[in-house]
Amino acid sequence: MVRLAGAALVVPVMEELFWRSFLMRWVQLPRFLELRPAMVGFKALAVSAVLFGIEHDLWLAGIVAGVAYSLLYIRSGKLWAPTLAHGVTNGLLGGWIISTGNWTYW
Repeated sequence: MVRLAGAALVVPVMEELFWRSFLMRWVQLPRFLELRPAMVGFKALAVSAVLFGIEHDLWLAGIVAGVAYSLLYIRSGKLWAPTLAHGVTNGLLGGWIISTGNWTYW
């Protein structure tokens, strides 16, 4: 249960702060604090999503999730949207892993 809580509550906050709030905007503009999420371009989205995907064991699923979370951030302008989506994704995946015993996904 501790691992599930960490995956659903802690990991999404830390990863979204790094991948979306920092890296994606920094790739677009090194003075990233001056950049609104809506101004992020394709290159920055692609770089952050691909690196996010490579960080995960299932890299293609990670890239797809990275694109989805990035688009949520860009369109909403709020970091809570991709963080919540990431938390729900991790929580559902963790619940599935626990209920089926497919521990290789963790």
